[in-house]
Amino acid sequence: MMTVGIVLSAGESKRMGTPKQLLPWGKTFILQQVIDNASASRLGKILLVLGCRADEIVGKITTLSKTTIVINHNFKEGMGSSLICGIKNAPADAEAFMLLLGDQPFISYEIINRVLNNYKKSNHGIVIPVYCGRRGHPVIFDAKYKEELLAISDQGAKAVVNNHLQDIIEVRIDAPEILTDIDTPQDYQNAIGKTEPTQK
Repeated sequence: MMTVGIVLSAGESKRMGTPKQLLPWGKTFILQQVIDNASASRLGKILLVLGCRADEIVGKITTLSKTTIVINHNFKEGMGSSLICGIKNAPADAEAFMLLLGDQPFISYEIINRVLNNYKKSNHGIVIPVYCGRRGHPVIFDAKYKEELLAISDQGAKAVVNNHLQDIIEVRIDAPEILTDIDTPQDYQNAIGKTEPTQK
């Protein structure tokens, strides 16, 4: 039994104007840092979901053995379609799914492990990190919610969260980065200005 990390990185980067996955981040680039952080964690397997300009991105990233690349051909339908793609390609024995965003290079392996540890030691099926009362990523869903996640619509995984409020455990994380993703050029400038990129 393992927890599978699903890295959602299939979007079109419309607000950025260029593939944000490949923007420089320290000595590497954004998506590679996300992959490296997930690989250094105690996740059992990682599924990297790509879509827009997948061939270009695949040609530039490096993955380790526990990472598998899957292509979401329905990426224009939004992030929910990438989550569904990831879950459909997850091993049948997955005990849970951790949702990671491909534009959050500052989510360190320590943060990933802390959220994972809280899932392992609790009886809750949904684990959400919280900073100053606000919920962020990465989020874990127990595999008992697999069918619900496969049926999500425009609301995405939030619908599953809202349907099971009693089954949530919040993990306080002293890192505002869990609330931040990188969508626009200004987001990117703010991120590289405020955050020292974490190297493995």
